Amino acid sequence: MSNVEKFRPGSALVSGWVLIAFFGGFIIQSTFYGGDIALTALICSAGIVSSYLLFLKPYVLIFDEGIKIVNPTKEITVTWDLVDHIDTKYSMSITVGDQIFHAWAAPAPSRTHQRRLHKSDLLPGADPLRRVGDSSRSDSGVCAHIAKLRKKSFVSVINSQFEVRRDARILVLDLALVMIALAMAII
Repeated sequence: MSNVEKFRPGSALVSGWVLIAFFGGFIIQSTFYGGDIALTALICSAGIVSSYLLFLKPYVLIFDEGIKIVNPTKEITVTWDLVDHIDTKYSMSITVGDQIFHAWAAPAPSRTHQRRLHKSDLLPGADPLRRVGDSSRSDSGVCAHIAKLRKKSFVSVINSQFEVRRDARILVLDLALVMIALAMAII
């Protein structure tokens, strides 16, 4: 991997760390002011793990040879010669063969985002935006633009790479924490 650029929106980082601090505050508060510390710690730990999975873990690595999309339970690494299409319909996504892989780190905005666009958001002489996800003010638009530039300047290589790795251990841990907390609350 050369010339690596990591894409992760700042809003996701802020949201993740604020939620972790929020759940950590609940644990600290229950230790000082009483209550069921074990149950609070289990529920808040599940919240911390969920915050990590949803906000802090997802990112997109864009490099000269290809792209790596890291989602909560899946990592997709593919070279540019195998990427057929880059899209921004619901999130920034790549099409490899007949499979579509979405990047959790680059969601497309809602349809109300179109109201905030101005003529100056478009490049001079460029076609008008067909989709709000292509906007330079959206996470999906920025990530897709960087990816399209790298794909365009890609020089073909002999060794194509396509790998999908699944790792659901953290998700299983989160579900186990929730189940144990539910069992403690019922008993």
